Amino acid sequence: MTRFINTMSTPTRFAILLAFLFACPPAHVEGQPGRAVVDETALSRLRGAAEAAHSDAVVVWKDGREVAAWYFGGRPERLAAMSMTKSVVSLAIGRLVTTHAISSIDDPVFKYYPEWRQGRKQEITLRHLLNHTSGLQDPGNSSDVEQSPDAIRLALAAELADPPGTRFFYNNKAVNLLSGVIQKVSGKRMDLYVRDELFAPLGITDVSWELDSAGNAFAYAGLAIRPVDLAKLGQLVLDRGRWGGRQLIAPEWFDDALRAGPLSERCGLLWWLVPERTTWIIDDSRLDTLRRAGVDSAFLRRATAIRGRYASLEGYTAALQRAFGPRYWEPVETALAPARVRGLGRTEYGRMIGYEASGYLGQYLVIYPEYRLVAVRMVKPSERSNSDTDSFETFSDLVRALVR
Repeated sequence: MTRFINTMSTPTRFAILLAFLFACPPAHVEGQPGRAVVDETALSRLRGAAEAAHSDAVVVWKDGREVAAWYFGGRPERLAAMSMTKSVVSLAIGRLVTTHAISSIDDPVFKYYPEWRQGRKQEITLRHLLNHTSGLQDPGNSSDVEQSPDAIRLALAAELADPPGTRFFYNNKAVNLLSGVIQKVSGKRMDLYVRDELFAPLGITDVSWELDSAGNAFAYAGLAIRPVDLAKLGQLVLDRGRWGGRQLIAPEWFDDALRAGPLSERCGLLWWLVPERTTWIIDDSRLDTLRRAGVDSAFLRRATAIRGRYASLEGYTAALQRAFGPRYWEPVETALAPARVRGLGRTEYGRMIGYEASGYLGQYLVIYPEYRLVAVRMVKPSERSNSDTDSFETFSDLVRALVR
């Protein structure tokens, strides 16, 4: 073919080159075909499982091109990202570090809020807020944040439950301080800063962001966005901060943000790591830990009956249901909350092969860099919502199977 083209005149070769370029559309273009690069059977399996889990939208990109875009609820629309919002906030901090507006995430928070320049709170850094190790008291859910008129003042007033940097605890309250830091540093409310610095370059325009009564943009949740636009953000992460020829976030930021912290095997800087495999374990060591933490003895007797190693989430969930009933999470959370323990079993992980943003009821943005694969799943909360089925916790595995 090359010899044939080389025999042609220059104008003819130029015409063929143009035809070839237009036949090969650029990356980041919504709606371009790409199914030849994934397994069709696995793609069909993903669609069936997504529909069974009452998904409203699933979007899959491979090599920067759309492989699938399914909208089971009808037309594409913006949906609540829930806690995936935290991962977008992490990107905003990365942008501020890139532009040197923030010198280091190891800076103490009192640099921005001088009232914390006292006691143990003066030890809390931006990194602690980003990897859930600030030590600030938090109920383990978002109830107090939702009820507070000012989420930032709520976090500033919180007592310390642990010395900073000594314990991982997923903290909806503490993360809202990042909203205030972004506004102080940039001079813009956080949602407006993200709009101008990240969303605009990616062509993301159809968004909303919930504010508290004091006018602060929430950082723990609150972003509503179209699934395809979340895929763009996933592609930005996959390409280490580069989009359309611009380096929006320094590549080095992702070395830090997508690496597990010292107190959690799976949590980076408001991003989760996706393991190749997970094993759920309930053993004597774990039960002894719970017993020492003061967990109720009657609960522990039921937990003892399901001791074992579970190689799949389905198997682990079935065991929990046998011991605690179909809504197993309710007695488990009730028993463990006073002891400030998360999860009945402990987990062992294989090597980390991807990254993930996730949110309540099964909102997911999954990125597999080795496969150049980005996938989004979103679902609307509704009266029919059932976290036992709709959380779709096998989503990342089914996405990975597309290129296995």
